[in-house]
Amino acid sequence: MPRATVLTSNIVDNWRTLDALHPGATTAAVVKADAYGLGAAKVARALKIAGCQTFFVAYLEEGMALRKAVGKGARIFVLNGPMRGEVAAYRDAELTAVLSSELHLKLWSTAARGTCAIHVDTGMNRLGLPLAMIDTEATALRRLAPVLVMSHLACADDPKNPMNAAQRRAFEEVADTFPDTPASLANSAGCYLGKGYGFDLTRPGLALYGGTTPPANVTLKTGVVLESTIINVFKGRKDTSVGYGATYSLSEDRLLATCAIGYADGLLRAGSGKLKGWIDGVPCPVAGRISMDLVTLDITDGPKGIKPGAHVEFLGEHAKLEAQAAACGTLGYELLTGLGPRVQRNYR
Repeated sequence: MPRATVLTSNIVDNWRTLDALHPGATTAAVVKADAYGLGAAKVARALKIAGCQTFFVAYLEEGMALRKAVGKGARIFVLNGPMRGEVAAYRDAELTAVLSSELHLKLWSTAARGTCAIHVDTGMNRLGLPLAMIDTEATALRRLAPVLVMSHLACADDPKNPMNAAQRRAFEEVADTFPDTPASLANSAGCYLGKGYGFDLTRPGLALYGGTTPPANVTLKTGVVLESTIINVFKGRKDTSVGYGATYSLSEDRLLATCAIGYADGLLRAGSGKLKGWIDGVPCPVAGRISMDLVTLDITDGPKGIKPGAHVEFLGEHAKLEAQAAACGTLGYELLTGLGPRVQRNYR
């Protein structure tokens, strides 16, 4: 079966690298979606031991599970905020609800509650209170005693996009309205935009796990190695084809290998004919379509003597996350969160 070796020490090192970019600011860790598919409990425990005390998840259930994993003391913010009937659970599990709609405000102001954060929309049009409300309802919002005001950058992965500066300017006004409350704007890519984006707290997610495209002065380590095993080596004959749909034709005899991994495990079908697997550090292209449980590689130019049982790296030191994602026409986020339940997670 495919296996993902999660390198928790590298994830911790990445957190320290990102923390160093904004001296004086708190560096949190976003561990929603089970730490982007890598196991929130073990990743968060490793980060907490290293000194990380603030975590972000998306759902109440994620927050409750994380509280059991990391124990008391750590702050856990729930980004999607409360629904009806959930406010007491936030208080009982000592979770911080991120309030981003008028419904959230109503729920939070009419029930026995714990701590909250305020999310303001500065241009993404997804979640967040409208900027106008910060002007008209500032007193009422301050009465909720938020422990954080935050917003989210829409284009941080494009450093030259003018929307970054526009959102920062808008958020500076929000932060000024809450002068005694810590402020947070930067996601992973936002951490690279400069000190003006750091405010009091940064919220890296994918970068912790080795994703994003950092600037030249920032080096991130590989967070996970995804491997599987070759189960068949054979000669593909000239004028035959490989895989479903016969989309890959052989113009000459080629040495092929079938590997036990497919789109049910997170190896996206969109990477058919584009992805590579690395065998002993040598790239071998995918031949034909990726199927549910299997993928065929052309190993003609790979290492000599490849036999069934050999390991193939699909993410790792050679198979870089963002490069593999680009070959599939997507981002590293989707590759990691798409790792299937059959992929064995090991931790090192």
